[in-house]
Amino acid sequence: MRLRQPLVREALLSAAAAGAVAAVLAWLGPPGTDFAAHAYQRTLFLEHGFTLWNNFWYAGRYSFVTYSLIYYPLAALLGIRLLAVATIALAALAFAVVLWREWGAETRWSSRTFAVVWAGIVLSAAFPFALGMSLALLAIWALQAGKRWRFAALAGLTLAASPLSFLLLVFVLGGVAIARRDALWRNWVPIAGVALAALVEIVLWRIFPAGGRFPFSGAELAGGVAFCLSCLVLTWRVERARVLRFFFAIYLLAMVGMYLVRTSHGFATRRCRSSCSSSRSGGGSRAGSVQRSSRSGWRGTCRRSRGVSSGTTPT
Repeated sequence: MRLRQPLVREALLSAAAAGAVAAVLAWLGPPGTDFAAHAYQRTLFLEHGFTLWNNFWYAGRYSFVTYSLIYYPLAALLGIRLLAVATIALAALAFAVVLWREWGAETRWSSRTFAVVWAGIVLSAAFPFALGMSLALLAIWALQAGKRWRFAALAGLTLAASPLSFLLLVFVLGGVAIARRDALWRNWVPIAGVALAALVEIVLWRIFPAGGRFPFSGAELAGGVAFCLSCLVLTWRVERARVLRFFFAIYLLAMVGMYLVRTSHGFATRRCRSSCSSSRSGGGSRAGSVQRSSRSGWRGTCRRSRGVSSGTTPT
């Protein structure tokens, strides 16, 4: 692709904006909520390599195997801040490409909003999740381009970076599968790749159980339910937003299920809202009736307010 093409310019603009904001926050802003934890884990990896068990973290836990296989090696190589800025910029670039290929030039402000909002994840320092999200977006881009084997590889890397990011990728793929059921038979490679990765993760969790439960309050559930319901309303009967509509329906069911069945991931799923708060506008800013236009404007306002709150709230 050439630089003068609109998609290339928009993707590079989004990446540059996200990288610039993330760099300012990383080097000039306060340390993120989880920054000290990542600094400790990175030091542990540098001094002892890939250890399975860490007796000095909480009451003892498995260090990397079920949390992130590839983040700390990369952080040891590049440094926490540089890796964070690079992954945030890469996610913004991939997000812009995915939205443009799916819904066209009308999504440029969604991409720009995401670029700025997503950089706010530096304030929570959820860096393995950020790395996983960049790989998940690259996987979706590969699937759009028909690169099924590349998608399978990137989905596996997403899981290796962050199981939570992989879970969100599965939600997105579930929405795609329901909205485009007629194309399932042609996509056996992506389906098999995701199923195999999920099976490997389940086996790892059985071999290396984490134990404990992550708190997931009723207030957080109510916020998540309200978020999903508002997204469902905004995408209702918008044909080009079918994928988003089914995605938010799946996400809603998953949140309720994780609230009822407490796991070590339950409350952490609210991190997903910081990445999907901008994407929900992707199917909506298109020309049409006055009613549709007013819905798009309200959608943009909601998108920004929810994105800021989700992207900057400590998790």
